[in-house]
Amino acid sequence: MDKGEVLMRVENLSLHAGGRELQQGLNFEVKAGEVLAIVGASGCGKSTLLRHMIGLQTPRTGRVLWTAGGAERDVHGDDPPRREIGVAFQAGALWSSMTVGENLMLPLELYTEHDEAERERQARFKLALAGLDDPATFDAEPSALSGGMKKRAAIARALMLDPPLLCLDEPSAGLDPLTSARLDDLIRKLKDEMGRAIVLVTHELESLFAVADRLLFLDVEAHTATALGPPAELRDHGPDAVREFLTRGRHNAEKEAA
Repeated sequence: MDKGEVLMRVENLSLHAGGRELQQGLNFEVKAGEVLAIVGASGCGKSTLLRHMIGLQTPRTGRVLWTAGGAERDVHGDDPPRREIGVAFQAGALWSSMTVGENLMLPLELYTEHDEAERERQARFKLALAGLDDPATFDAEPSALSGGMKKRAAIARALMLDPPLLCLDEPSAGLDPLTSARLDDLIRKLKDEMGRAIVLVTHELESLFAVADRLLFLDVEAHTATALGPPAELRDHGPDAVREFLTRGRHNAEKEAA
């Protein structure tokens, strides 16, 4: 797909959880070849928004449209773009009853006619792509993996159907700085070398500035998105609440580095 092509469009979306409104009037696009970060204070609805975007939650108002190729498909309609969107959840969400390799091969079993040998070949390739090139990882139980390895395995599984869009929910959460930096490198590789678009829900501001092309700021008090643009530009020239949020994170990172 051409870089900059609109893959997904969110129109007038509202988010609700636990009987209360989290966000309203959300309007934005996801473009091919970009990393779009969704940020905001805890409880603003970041992960809830992601679940709406991948079709796991149905909006009360608004729509999420898959628009790649010029044809509109409602993510919550009769023909959802399941193969076009890869998802990696915060905890990895690998099936504990399956080996890592079986976890990765499952999407191919469900959506392709590949034989077992081809499924295994592609699974091992995606594991290596995600930095898990030890052959023993394929036959390992998910419980045997470290937190960073689980995150990488989940991303590898999300890549199995070669989707143009990846949705990653808090991929750096709970990781040490070195492992988090390696995950940032993987995200940049997926975008720059493989042309994937990535929607990234994160509260890790160091990772945000390292990988994101644009950020969408969900304001927890205004209950809507109050900024959309390049992170550095919004940090320096965005609305007061956005600049405070991003600058405080930068100052904290600088203190830790010192």
